[in-house]
Amino acid sequence: MSDPVVFTRRDFLKLVGIGVAGAAAGCAKPPAEKLIPYLNAPEDILPGVPYFYASTCRECPVGCGIVVKTREGRAIKLEGNPEHPVGMGGLCARGHAGLQGLYDPDRVKSPMMKQGGAWKAVTWDAAIATLVGKLAEAKGKVLLVTSNETGSLGSLAREFVAGAGGQHVMYEPFAYESVRAANAKTFGIAAVPRYDLAAARCVISFGADFLETFAVPTNQARGFAAMRATHEDGAGHFVAVEPRLSLTGANADEWVAVRPGGEMALALGMAHVILAEGLGSGVDASLVSAFTPEAVAASTDVSAETIQRLARMFAKQRPSLALAGGISTQSAEGTALVAAVNLLNFVVGNIGSTVKFDTPLSFDGVASFAQFKAQIDAMAAGDVGLMLVHGANPAYATPQWAGFAAAAAKVPFKVSLTGVLDETAELCDLILPSTHALESWGDAETAGGVHSLQQASMRHVTVFDARPLGDTLITLGKAAGFGATWPDAFFDYLKARWQPLHARFGAGRDFETFWLDVVKQGGVWGEASSPAVRWSGAPAFNAPQYTGTGELMLVIAPSNHFHDGRGANKPWLQETPDMTAKAVWGSWAEIHPETAAKLGVKTGDALQVATDAGTVELPAYLYAGIRKDVVAVTLGQGHTAYGRYAKGRGINALALVAEATDVASGALA
Repeated sequence: MSDPVVFTRRDFLKLVGIGVAGAAAGCAKPPAEKLIPYLNAPEDILPGVPYFYASTCRECPVGCGIVVKTREGRAIKLEGNPEHPVGMGGLCARGHAGLQGLYDPDRVKSPMMKQGGAWKAVTWDAAIATLVGKLAEAKGKVLLVTSNETGSLGSLAREFVAGAGGQHVMYEPFAYESVRAANAKTFGIAAVPRYDLAAARCVISFGADFLETFAVPTNQARGFAAMRATHEDGAGHFVAVEPRLSLTGANADEWVAVRPGGEMALALGMAHVILAEGLGSGVDASLVSAFTPEAVAASTDVSAETIQRLARMFAKQRPSLALAGGISTQSAEGTALVAAVNLLNFVVGNIGSTVKFDTPLSFDGVASFAQFKAQIDAMAAGDVGLMLVHGANPAYATPQWAGFAAAAAKVPFKVSLTGVLDETAELCDLILPSTHALESWGDAETAGGVHSLQQASMRHVTVFDARPLGDTLITLGKAAGFGATWPDAFFDYLKARWQPLHARFGAGRDFETFWLDVVKQGGVWGEASSPAVRWSGAPAFNAPQYTGTGELMLVIAPSNHFHDGRGANKPWLQETPDMTAKAVWGSWAEIHPETAAKLGVKTGDALQVATDAGTVELPAYLYAGIRKDVVAVTLGQGHTAYGRYAKGRGINALALVAEATDVASGALA
């Protein structure tokens, strides 16, 4: 027998290294590489030195200020801008994941045209020439659909459709229609107010997930922390009124598991107690005379004693704050619910104290769902000859009964300007990819008086052969003969739009000095002014009607990470566990353990959830933070396109939404 072979640790590592190299190179000589020295770098870039640029997050309509960290000209990290008054230095998970949208391997890499049902790459010149011809053919029947554009790009979009002949429609799946409509009715101000949680001594949320998906979560989380730090005389108390415990509710001192749809009655019952006991004033008590604690208890499953206790606490711990208007309460009575909570805040003097209209969120001009549905009907009737879409995905973010896909088929030519192959882009005939927000100049006024600048932090290089949307619109307008007065580049259009702001905020500086200061700060903002707010009246308050025939009620809940479907193509968000279910990469149905036991259901079992609108199948998740008569499904998944990370994962909960709207606001119910 031969002697055994003995290996030292060094010998082993040598052999492993040879094996790995041979496997990687196929036992061939490594290819020669030409190393290019970094000699002709831009002046503002040094190898190995990070640079930071102030900009604006565009992952949702809120528009928090961000700071972009770059290395060698490429963005590598996003953080909140502490100087910005909207986000106050905070940045949510969706904001952080915006970086993955920049480097998404499924982004459209160059213009493409559909030929024979398949996408074929075309040059920019050929694509522009084709679209200019289509603009001429569709004169007067052009539809431009975008997400909420509050700055210079929105202004250019309006000028573009004025020249082309048509309409610019801004569509957001969740545009706070009920909040705006209720505030218009009760206060005469159609806006989403600022909720000052830091100033509150007691907070009651009627289904508003203000720490994650409602209004400005990053800002509100800081205010909530300040409120919770106050404990003298019973202050710092938080009550969540909701049938399914959300992430925000999980942080509450008290959970009131109200029957779905009963939130409005509960708020009015509290107002009844406050007015009857002389703890508040300002409205006629007859407005809530029918909502006695006993009557409310019968329709909400909340005891009369609890209603009285909450009302007295809310009136005593002033200033207090009540919030409503989240996705899970977006019902046919959504506007009435917000109006009821407005009344509750008004009678105890919270308006102007913890509910402020000094810097409201800007959703002016954003279409309600009912208005957008009317536009879909116009498409179906043949009244649209050319449709261009940017930043919106209505093929996914509208229920199937709205008929967007069928209506789009009636439009002769459709163009996606977004740069991702989402469900709406798949219906189009041409794609002119736009650069990512981190590669584009722009601005936004997402809150009253806050003018944010969006800086092209990747200014020396773009990841793919894409162009800023503003440049594309200018090129099209000039080629079509109606953009002669525009500058050649959107950057110059943007700077010209900031001239009036220079007159207001320049403080003696010349424009270029002012502009450089704005670029460094990330925008400009002045002192906020609060308008005079008075009670204008309330809508009719009707008891909730339950029209279903089943024993269980369905709650459509917002996803922590992509509540309207945006962001589902980012693996960071898919991999981040849901805050309550701890689930990833899919959808699930939440059901109470006792209800599940009666049905013989265990966690992970396949459940079929059916409504009058449709049926879906998804795994069960047993969750004690839900009423026993409720099943909850979250939004944001179920894409049929939108890239490898989003496609085919979970279900689209809009398939379960019946054909109904909140008539008062036009919101999808």
